[in-house]
Amino acid sequence: MPNVFQPDFRLPSEAPAHPAAQAITTEDTQDYFTEVAVDYSAWSPSYNMHFGFWRAGLNPLRREGMLVEMNRAVGRALRLDDMQPAEGQRRCVIDMGCGAGATARTLVGDDRSLYAVTVTNVPVQNRISARLDAAAGVADRLAHIEADYTRTGLPTAQADGAWALESACYAEGTAKADFVREAARLLKPGARLVVVDGFLLRRKPGRIADWLHRLWADSWAVPTLAVRDDFATALRDHGFEDIECKSLRWRVAPSALHIPVLATRFTLVELWKARGRLSPWRRKHIVASYCALALGMFWRDFDYLMVTARRAG
Repeated sequence: MPNVFQPDFRLPSEAPAHPAAQAITTEDTQDYFTEVAVDYSAWSPSYNMHFGFWRAGLNPLRREGMLVEMNRAVGRALRLDDMQPAEGQRRCVIDMGCGAGATARTLVGDDRSLYAVTVTNVPVQNRISARLDAAAGVADRLAHIEADYTRTGLPTAQADGAWALESACYAEGTAKADFVREAARLLKPGARLVVVDGFLLRRKPGRIADWLHRLWADSWAVPTLAVRDDFATALRDHGFEDIECKSLRWRVAPSALHIPVLATRFTLVELWKARGRLSPWRRKHIVASYCALALGMFWRDFDYLMVTARRAG
């Protein structure tokens, strides 16, 4: 039976016939994030559940600073100054797939004119968010709702901006059309959507890249990564314009290089604490961490992108 040191390394031709997109369900994703919720604190005490954004002036050895800078990069890409609120009103932004709300906490902490709504279907993440909001002194400007981010139930055309930071990948299909449709519904005309995530660059990756993608996706309970061109088409089909796809490969590389040491240390400590018995999702979480670093080496097949688009008026 595969374990943390011996995952299922069969190549695609030897693997079961069903693709990962059919194997992973919403319930799998919820179970995964519930089971590994606390594990993410090893990567970031503030629960920044994503890669970091390196820029000149940041120490590449200090991961937390780069993680917070990624939050701020998302904020800059939203171009919220273009959305002038009515007098006496705050601008409202939505985090679609928020994890424990770290990006929203950063943005409302930096800008007191913002109010943020975060969406997750994992209850434990909202409980962690509430605790961290209170510690940061921003609880009065954050609302956390438990919902499917493709069917949030939030009002139509009321958001001044929305983002998905390493969360759009959890929607179904290579175009993530349900996610895009809901984002289009939520945004005001002229407001921007920012998606930062890994993307496949072609529908049929090379054999090794496809194997890595499937192993990674299964281990992190992701149906499939979006295909860049399919995602851009979905954006256009749902009323977005000014679509830009910008590679952040080199921006995230310094934080990604933290994975081998951190993941190995975490694995050894947790195996010792658990007397060698980690639950299946915790084992997969560790495997996926190594896969993410390896997948980034296949430049023809994979890239880490910031995709921005403006909701047409």
